[in-house]
Amino acid sequence: MALQLTQQDKCQSDTNIPSSVDRESVAFNNNSRKRKQHDNELDFLNERFDRQLTEWDKQIQDCMTSTANAIAQILIKFSKITQKKLNDIEKSLQFVSERQEVLDNRLLSVEAAVSRVGVLENKINGLEYKLSTMEQQARHCNIEISNMPERRGENLLSTVEMLGNLIKCPIRSMDVVEIHRVPHADQKNSRPKNIIIKLTSRILRDNILSAYRACAKKGLDSSQLSIAGTPRTIYLNEHLTLSNKILFRQSREAAKKHEFKFVWVKHGVILVRKSETSPIFAIRCSDDISKIK
Repeated sequence: MALQLTQQDKCQSDTNIPSSVDRESVAFNNNSRKRKQHDNELDFLNERFDRQLTEWDKQIQDCMTSTANAIAQILIKFSKITQKKLNDIEKSLQFVSERQEVLDNRLLSVEAAVSRVGVLENKINGLEYKLSTMEQQARHCNIEISNMPERRGENLLSTVEMLGNLIKCPIRSMDVVEIHRVPHADQKNSRPKNIIIKLTSRILRDNILSAYRACAKKGLDSSQLSIAGTPRTIYLNEHLTLSNKILFRQSREAAKKHEFKFVWVKHGVILVRKSETSPIFAIRCSDDISKIK
């Protein structure tokens, strides 16, 4: 006989199951579902992260490849440019080297020419000195009278004879080879033109100059020669060349600056002495002026 269950029996449960077991079973089921859900999420995240890493790795590889290619292209271009620059520099250095060689050769030629010029200059200076010495020697019988007043129709020979009588050293007409006035180098010079007297001997010239120096200490002017007008002091000196006159003037200026007492000319040579007890030295060229100090 079959048992018939009522509708109520179908819905009824075992009332003998403890409530605590029921709760534990529910909690276990819930926890199981949560762990499964959590594991699924981790797997999903891991899978997604792996895909992302793979994608990043691919991007990095692509970037590294493109960067390497770009660097390779840059290096190739740089190598070509560098090689071109090096070639240009090599050509420039070769040109500079060739130019330097040309300049060195020219410099050697110039130095050789300069050395020859130096030798020639020394020879020229020597010749100029000899010529100046010869010009001065040609005047060794001459006397130069300066500051003598000029007169129209003057008789220079008669004036010179009077001058010889005044200084007590007679000058005869037969002793005079030539006498004349010479123009000044500076045309603006208003002083009387100098008188040049060429005598028959240097001994006579030296005697006249010695007599003049002795008389000049007392004073010698144009009024003593019966020359009308304002009296002028008359000077007698050896007849110097133009270069020696300039050198004489420079020597006097230097002597005045450095307080030298004596500067004079003897036989065409400029002599200098600082004091009565100092040594005498000669000034023969402009370089010798440095001795006056």
